[in-house]
Amino acid sequence: MMNQRGFIRPAVDRIPAFGGVPTCDTAGMAGQAFLHLNECPYPPSPRVVEAITHGAAGVNRYGEPRPQLLAERLAQLAGVEADRIVIGNGSDEVLAMIASATLEAGDVAVAPTPSFPRYRISAAIQGAQTRLVKLLLDGRNDVAGLLGAIDGATRVVYCCTPNNPSGAPLEPEEIAHLCERVPADVLLVVDEAYAEFHRHEGGVDALPALARRNGPWASVRTFSKAYALAGLRLGYAIVSDGAIAAALTKVKLNFNLSRIAVQAGLAALDDKEYADGLIAAMVVERERLAGSLAAMGFAPLPSRANFVSFDLRRPAMPVMAAMARRGVLVREWRDPGYETYIRFSVGLPAENDRAVAALRLALGEA
Repeated sequence: MMNQRGFIRPAVDRIPAFGGVPTCDTAGMAGQAFLHLNECPYPPSPRVVEAITHGAAGVNRYGEPRPQLLAERLAQLAGVEADRIVIGNGSDEVLAMIASATLEAGDVAVAPTPSFPRYRISAAIQGAQTRLVKLLLDGRNDVAGLLGAIDGATRVVYCCTPNNPSGAPLEPEEIAHLCERVPADVLLVVDEAYAEFHRHEGGVDALPALARRNGPWASVRTFSKAYALAGLRLGYAIVSDGAIAAALTKVKLNFNLSRIAVQAGLAALDDKEYADGLIAAMVVERERLAGSLAAMGFAPLPSRANFVSFDLRRPAMPVMAAMARRGVLVREWRDPGYETYIRFSVGLPAENDRAVAALRLALGEA
């Protein structure tokens, strides 16, 4: 067999192999409660379904490399120019674009941990180092720690609010502090995948503070959570200026978006009332789920997202395995030092009840 190490870059070779994550399309997995991927458990708006059906006949044609109408709609909502919107195949791809455009061997990215793993994976692909800063006890990003980790080699600083997998948002003054103190020659990336949930509960997103920043920035968002479009892969970045947008566009795949995903995104934006209803329903269920876990003696972390995390006070993996045998999939935190933490995505009411019951039984076995 050919030795792949002869042509695979060492930086890529060092990245752990992707083990695969079960999805609801996996053969033989029907009937399980999929509470491990932070998906919306409800279907998308009927307008989205209609747009997908109508658009199916046009998939013999490529989509737009830069979907103008969708960019204009998102720009209008954000209060920026359309050329400051970059749309990707999920926010995952947008984050990969950012790393590809900014990082190379010898560079440093500063990021919170535990948080979304794409920050460190994308940096590793580029041969760059990720300097990780642990969360505060309540699950918030440690702003002082992130700022203290910056040095002359730093090119990108990531923060995540509300943070995944903890759920805690940053306070407006903390975001403002980051915007002021991250050097003007460093790109500040604010991952706001759960911004709609935070705003629903009275929170303020990062855009007002970012608009006052003297330096480059990007707010990364997604249609996967609040708009129930996880399976179509649609995300975007609002960036500080056209130069950043142009750089990200240079490194993205040309036809990275399906026509159907773009049409579905437009339809989702046209039905704000439906999206607001989805968020409200998930918040109600999140609080009910957190209450059930608290009644079992756990202390769920404060969350402004569509999931709940807590410390099991014992290794999470055996408990997860026992729950999976009962048809309930949840997620561990994975990061060293957090082996006892576990995350439950919010499902349908019956799924959440099933998850609590499965946890109760699993604790007696693990």
